[in-house]
Amino acid sequence: MKKVEFLPALISTNAMVDAQHKELIEAINKLYAAIDEGKGVEEAKKTLEFLAQYTIFHFGGEEALMQAQQYPLYTEHKKAHDAFVVTVKGLFQVLTEKGATEEFGALVEKEVTNWLINHIQGMDIRMTDWIKIKSNGMMDNML
Repeated sequence: MKKVEFLPALISTNAMVDAQHKELIEAINKLYAAIDEGKGVEEAKKTLEFLAQYTIFHFGGEEALMQAQQYPLYTEHKKAHDAFVVTVKGLFQVLTEKGATEEFGALVEKEVTNWLINHIQGMDIRMTDWIKIKSNGMMDNML
């Protein structure tokens, strides 16, 4: 069974961001479990729906943090978030048409898991590092 781990390379040092990233990874793992255990399209859809909703919630928190701190790369970061939301929503169509198959699991890995890991290690860590420097290490108390 596929499984994603929250490894040290994904730690941003912002407690809120890291906790939400862990929750996103847990949601991805639940989706993999629904696929691997043959729980069917409906269970996979429920799990994917939670992932989609939690992603929007998480991105909203990050975007509020960036705006509050006047993060200079906010627009670029938000565009990446918006594109990912569209990708996750598009997975519902694939799931409906093709089912909760191994092929669907591979698509989740490529378009969700790999994207999220790369996004955290790139844009998110750059953002939290910038905020940490700007706030003199006080960013955990910002929200």
